[in-house]
Amino acid sequence: MDPQTDADNSPTNHEGSENYDASKIQKLEGLEGVRKRPDMYIGDTNERGLHHCVFEVVDNSIDEALAGFCSTIKVSIHLDGSCSVEDDGRGIPVDIHPKYNIPALELVLTNLHAGGKFGKGAYQVSGGLHGVGAKCVNAVSEWFEAEVRKGGKIHQMSFSKGITTKKLSIIGDTKKTGTKISFKPDPEIFEDTLTFQYDILAKRLRELAFLNPGVSITINDVRSNRSEHFQFNDGISEYLRFLNRSKNVLHEDPISFSDTVRDPKNPDAPATVVDVSLQYNDSYNEQLFAYANSIYNIEGGTHLSGFRTALTRVINQFARANNLLKDKDPSITGDDAREGLVAVVSVKVPEPRFEGQTKTKLSNSEVDGIVQKIVGEGLKYSFETNPKLAKRLIDKCLNAARAREAARKARETVRKSALFGGGLPGKLADCSSRKPEESELYIVEGDSAGGSAKQGRDRRTQAILPLRGKLINSEKARIDKVLSNNEIRTMITAIGCGIGDVEGEGGFKIDKARYHKIIIMTDADVDGSHIRTLLLTFLYRQMKGLIETGYVFIAQPPLYKIKRKRREQYIDNDEQLNRILLELGTEDVNMTHIGNGTVFAAEQLDQIVETFAQLERIGRSVSRHGAALSKYLEQYSRDDHTLPRYIARVREGNEEAFIFLKSEIERASFVQNIGTGAEELDGENATITIQDEEAGISKRISLFEIFESTEMSKLLYEIEKIGLDLSHFQRSEEAIYTILENEGQKNENLIEIFSNLEILNQIRLLGRKGLNIQRYKGLGEMNPKQLFETTMDPEQRQLLKVDISDAAKADEMFTILMGEEVAPRRAFIEDNALNVSYLDV
Repeated sequence: MDPQTDADNSPTNHEGSENYDASKIQKLEGLEGVRKRPDMYIGDTNERGLHHCVFEVVDNSIDEALAGFCSTIKVSIHLDGSCSVEDDGRGIPVDIHPKYNIPALELVLTNLHAGGKFGKGAYQVSGGLHGVGAKCVNAVSEWFEAEVRKGGKIHQMSFSKGITTKKLSIIGDTKKTGTKISFKPDPEIFEDTLTFQYDILAKRLRELAFLNPGVSITINDVRSNRSEHFQFNDGISEYLRFLNRSKNVLHEDPISFSDTVRDPKNPDAPATVVDVSLQYNDSYNEQLFAYANSIYNIEGGTHLSGFRTALTRVINQFARANNLLKDKDPSITGDDAREGLVAVVSVKVPEPRFEGQTKTKLSNSEVDGIVQKIVGEGLKYSFETNPKLAKRLIDKCLNAARAREAARKARETVRKSALFGGGLPGKLADCSSRKPEESELYIVEGDSAGGSAKQGRDRRTQAILPLRGKLINSEKARIDKVLSNNEIRTMITAIGCGIGDVEGEGGFKIDKARYHKIIIMTDADVDGSHIRTLLLTFLYRQMKGLIETGYVFIAQPPLYKIKRKRREQYIDNDEQLNRILLELGTEDVNMTHIGNGTVFAAEQLDQIVETFAQLERIGRSVSRHGAALSKYLEQYSRDDHTLPRYIARVREGNEEAFIFLKSEIERASFVQNIGTGAEELDGENATITIQDEEAGISKRISLFEIFESTEMSKLLYEIEKIGLDLSHFQRSEEAIYTILENEGQKNENLIEIFSNLEILNQIRLLGRKGLNIQRYKGLGEMNPKQLFETTMDPEQRQLLKVDISDAAKADEMFTILMGEEVAPRRAFIEDNALNVSYLDV
């Protein structure tokens, strides 16, 4: 990660008008500029920007791999919401920079334009074009820690919001090299979400492993105990097999070609490397993935346009040269040539130009010609050496052309039926508003909820479309057959934006959509799930733009209905149910400390209970290593308000002991006292075994880092300030607190509490007292008023937005669930049956 610094790259200032002078210039010190305008550097401050932070750090490790110095990358998501990325590269330099007189590590992590990406000595090819990746993450993090293994020592430095909080120090010895970056996103920057999504991270890491053959990448999510290891030696050819593994391929081996191109005017300059792999299947959909320097370009760019041009040109040339396409026949279009195609185009460019820091589109004009030449020559050679394969692929293209013409006629029929057949479908109960941005279309399963939805809706903005007939499976049928289905035609006409990636009338145009919220509302049973999947399959295959724009949602009816006395409430999920139980448990309750008589008011008790609930969740990082959370929490220091950062587990014979180490200094001292073999106790969850020959027993020592210690310390400090005794986490022989329920009433009840953590369990029991919890079943159980209040009211409802951040995974899922092959579907059901937490049949 950034193994070289070159900070003298400040941009030149250009003077403008007479009044434009030095007094008008403001220099934002350090990384303050990033915190003021984070969107400029990480894309946005929502979910996309949050995950982009991880990718920026990982990309630095990949750059080390591209340079030949890194083979292993580990990504971990911790219980406190932090993330760490560790590699075995050279390690960021830690020596003093000759010009700035500070450690190079501090310079590259706090100076916006310092790093190994600006000069040409450190990296010939780099994904971190702007050279501001890790330092931007530093700027938008509540805390940020760098640990460097270099020169036989472990160096550590800490930051908060881009400002150095702990100077560079040596905390131990090591035989390894590499860099470990740990950080927790700052809630002041990421106001909407602070939760890393495992699937988003895993998808990107899998891609990187495919694009960088041989590199070992591991992701471990401590929150859910999910982990995966990615390592592929065949590169993008193996990627193609992965993408097509659930499909019927037309040729067993992918068509692959790669080449290296140098600038003839500057032969000593780094070369441009192009890798392309393609494979056709019998589906009607295309999947193209374009990468530049291992970074996925979701909007494509010059490398993708070069590939498309060459593919269409070679197919037409070969078809005409071999009389597969007559002179009078129209040429095969790009859409026809790409039906059923899955392709990966990867380029490594010495000086890439992207549109913005998030690198969604490659703009190097020279890459178009380079890719065209390599793909054109490679595909032509493949066709000439395997004419049977060429004929099979061209026959598919011609079939696609015929189907496209049939679809055009069917599309025209749908359009004319809307224009001349009375306009909107009769079964649609439309809304009165004609503003798409405020209009919503509820697609409702049959009559089960259609009547209630029509009666309960807000008629001004909410339209209802009940589906009564049989919905066609668009995964198995060509588009002309799909368009002949009455329910599909009704839906297309109602939404109004056309379908399919075609030009002209009837083609999909997002700006023609009559509603900006299309909400699928079905029952929570087998039939409802099937209809929902059929609808999503159609929308994904033929109106993908609606999903990509964020217009498609799934209604989320409440999961539970709770009742206590006269109080009734619908509950959306288990997390909300647990919160409600704690709220109910603190009603008409007060708590008293027996020793000093302190009485905790309701507001304070709420804070204590909420804190202990968080500690219970985060504290799994301690208990998963075998240590008791209660014993760990009792190590809290009232002097500096901290918990131990490390736990050592020592097993000697049948005896086991846990040693809590407060700081890096205590950790280093502990390791040093072990003696021989201690240097192996380096890294996350490291373990060594020491044999005592004289005693005839072995000693097994494990060392664990508790990343969540900082967050747990903050939580304890907050309840320490309101007077809670933090010395009683383990159960005492005598009661410490009393909880008084219903004080002064006939059913007054006094409960004794023997430990701090027991408070949480007792409040939960009180919350369940007299509570009736009913599992909610389906939409038809509610009257129109209840349906609106729980599922349709914009102020109350819960909607699930349909997202396809992992296009390959989404495509595979629809193929498995709705395709022709039975075996993959059976395997999917068997693999996931045990993961279903509730199932209504």
